[in-house]
Amino acid sequence: MGRSYDQFCPAARALDVIGGRWTLLIVRELLLGPRRYTDLVAGLPGIGPNVLAERLRELREAGVVSRSQLPPPAASAVYELTALGEAMRPVVDELTRWGLRFLGAPRPGERIRLSWLLGCVRAGFRPELARGLHETYEFRVDGEVFHLRVDDGTLDVRHGSAGEAACVVSTDLATFMAVGARLLAVEDALERGIARLEGGLDAVARAVAILGAHLEATDGRYGVIGAVGATFRPAAARGLHETYEFRIDDFVFHARVDDGTVDMGQGPADGPAATLITGLATLLQLGAGTLSLEDAFTGGSATATGDPEAGVRMAAAFGVARPGSRAAYEELPG
Repeated sequence: MGRSYDQFCPAARALDVIGGRWTLLIVRELLLGPRRYTDLVAGLPGIGPNVLAERLRELREAGVVSRSQLPPPAASAVYELTALGEAMRPVVDELTRWGLRFLGAPRPGERIRLSWLLGCVRAGFRPELARGLHETYEFRVDGEVFHLRVDDGTLDVRHGSAGEAACVVSTDLATFMAVGARLLAVEDALERGIARLEGGLDAVARAVAILGAHLEATDGRYGVIGAVGATFRPAAARGLHETYEFRIDDFVFHARVDDGTVDMGQGPADGPAATLITGLATLLQLGAGTLSLEDAFTGGSATATGDPEAGVRMAAAFGVARPGSRAAYEELPG
């Protein structure tokens, strides 16, 4: 165990166990189920292998984490929370719920991973709306699979397939975030082809009702910034140093791109190189690749101002560039 606070106090003693750098985030990852060492490395970008090994050793010594071997054919070693570790669940949920007040827009260099957002799902759970409900929902988001099991006012969120589910929703991260934040109706996402459903629409509606609480935490605004930020492609923004503005329905935000990094914030940009003006559903279709930029312009669901070349660069940086986009921009008034 690391340095102690040397205080005979339950809070101080708890921090002796989980207060070290990365320790609580390891617990966060394991709350979604057993993980291999390589899974933890992937889920904790930036942690050094020696630090991870040391933190796991400390947590095992404290009785918070155990290590076991999966049966063949997997035969892999996995780490999982003990009953003592599982008791951290309400603490992590409450910390996540409290942290939503500070989340805001993604900072430069910040990564976005689905497993981290699942903490927001769990923290936003409304048990009073789930009394007497016993069903499971499966989500497939950008190739990652997880499920949520509701059992009479309790919720369990886990990696992997559910086996039997009341519904299975397949979509991309941006759409998942927007639906969860209630910035986009699931019916609209299905109609526009940016989400697919197996099972009953009523089950999806129940899932959104009892799980989608980010809107109340941030007034529904930062959800769309995060959704757009999730589509950013650093490789397409190398060498770029310019600012773009997004006018999505009545909401305005901007993205400042600086050599492969992005700083997103609420409000208009100061002298943007290009401005995209559209609605939320169209924006998500563009990000999901189900609508080309030129078709959005031609159909009147999107327009743009500013330098056409900058507009093409913006579209590429946020994953919405398609063949013909340059011509579409050049036909618009500057």
